[in-house]
Amino acid sequence: MSKITVTTPAQAYFKKIIDKQQMDGLAIRLTVTNPGTPGVECGILFCPKDYITPNDEHFKFEGFQVVIDANVSEFLDESVIDMGKDDKGEDILTFHAPNLKKKVLPEDASLFDQVDRFLKSVINPGLAGHGGAVELVEVTEDNIVKVKFSGGCMGCSMVGATLHDGIQAQLNQAFPGIIKDVVDVTAHEVTEETYG
Repeated sequence: MSKITVTTPAQAYFKKIIDKQQMDGLAIRLTVTNPGTPGVECGILFCPKDYITPNDEHFKFEGFQVVIDANVSEFLDESVIDMGKDDKGEDILTFHAPNLKKKVLPEDASLFDQVDRFLKSVINPGLAGHGGAVELVEVTEDNIVKVKFSGGCMGCSMVGATLHDGIQAQLNQAFPGIIKDVVDVTAHEVTEETYG
């Protein structure tokens, strides 16, 4: 289980905001997007009690709780949430996560291995809802990612949007300035598995 510190001023800030919402069981969720990639980010969100899952770690404070998905808790271990001041002297919430950039692959992992892991752990779970998947075929020397769709994505009329608005956008966020393009090399044909 992760260790999370929320300072007394930050606890008072959260409690004040949560009380204003007047939602029973409203929690604070700490999030991690793109873990294990150069574009990793953390965030703080409100979390209604209906969105708290059995996979969440719970941290109880006076009048509220913080929840973290156990799948990303290692990246938030030793995090500290505090209050500070911005450039204008206004109160601002600060979030220090020293393990956020923790590597999930060896330091010398190839871009192919990094992209492959990202597709398998981040992209494919979303595509699985439509019975589809994407497989990494190649990362060229000039960082063009070549992928192949399968299952429900084969022959789907939305595969172009999925490729550019979904997969490429997420790869560009996870690997900022690194991925030059994402190309579909699938020989598409409509099958019984095709989604839509």
